Amino acid sequence: MATKMKRIGLGLFLFSCLAVHSVTADAGKGSGLSFERINEPNESAFSILAPSGWLNRGGIFRVNAAQAGGPFNAMEAKCDWLLMSDARGTAVFRIFPDIVHAHTDIGGGFFPPGSYYQGAEVRALPDAPTHLTHLIHTHHTKAEQLNIVKINRLSGEIKSMNRGLAYTNQLLTRIGLGGMTFQCDAAGAVYEYTEDGTTYREVMLTGIVDMRAAMTWKNTRTLAFRAPAAEFEQWRPVMDVMRFSIKFNPQWVLKEAEGQRERARIVMQVFDEIQRIDREIVSHTTINREEIMNDNFLVLTGQEEYVNPHTKEIEVDTDAFLYRWTTPGGDVYYTNREDEDPNHFLQRPDYSRTPVRKRRNE
Repeated sequence: MATKMKRIGLGLFLFSCLAVHSVTADAGKGSGLSFERINEPNESAFSILAPSGWLNRGGIFRVNAAQAGGPFNAMEAKCDWLLMSDARGTAVFRIFPDIVHAHTDIGGGFFPPGSYYQGAEVRALPDAPTHLTHLIHTHHTKAEQLNIVKINRLSGEIKSMNRGLAYTNQLLTRIGLGGMTFQCDAAGAVYEYTEDGTTYREVMLTGIVDMRAAMTWKNTRTLAFRAPAAEFEQWRPVMDVMRFSIKFNPQWVLKEAEGQRERARIVMQVFDEIQRIDREIVSHTTINREEIMNDNFLVLTGQEEYVNPHTKEIEVDTDAFLYRWTTPGGDVYYTNREDEDPNHFLQRPDYSRTPVRKRRNE
């Protein structure tokens, strides 16, 4: 943890030195970067560290089942929260709401795509990369020259989601619905596009839960961060601080759990169990979730974390090679061959292999 904080501190120092205009401190007021812990504005469901002076819009909202035509999207609180460095949205951190959709064969096929069934739009189930592509087009309608820099499935996130749904799938199997167990998918993407004359880079993450027993599916854990492409690396420490700083309000979580159980009485028992498990996932901000989110970002940026055998410090480096060796003086040797020891042919006695950092949730 100390090493992790050192890396964040170094990133913030470099960030402030590079003088990004919207967040750089004035002369005489310090050279660092100030964050404030702010509450989600509508229900104080959770708090987040945001750079001082940032604007925010939205937050928790509720869907009225009577107005929506059914309960599928009224079961749980939803969050659409936008945090911006300025009114123009030079840098933006966004949490997207979980939206439930109905499968195209729900209701015996009498509800075509685009229609609504019990408050959920009927839409074909996409994989996570396809859903991310749909999101970027939907939420940036003015974007030009949109380019997918990278898009990857996130195996760590998928495993985390599957663990959260394990009990639900066991329940379905016990009641004879083994063929209707829930399936998960997750992906992350990096995009570049031009909007209002500025070229932006944006990172988006999302998960998909196929709730087959309920004939529905939804996105979950969906968030995005964007900044001008030329400054994105300087903004990245801000994104890291924000995404790891979310803390749920325990009182709100308990109240929400009670409310969801009450609302769940109007739908089938299995769907009630889905929501209970999902609430546990949402409120889970432990080491496991931090490691999963960190691994997601390393996958997207082509990096890995290594433990320096000499200093015992964590070092972030490229993942382009299978093996990495280093010396006490900081020399590094990369190779894809396991049996290749650089001490033999470089005539050095001080190269040691640097292992990948063991994850705290392993």
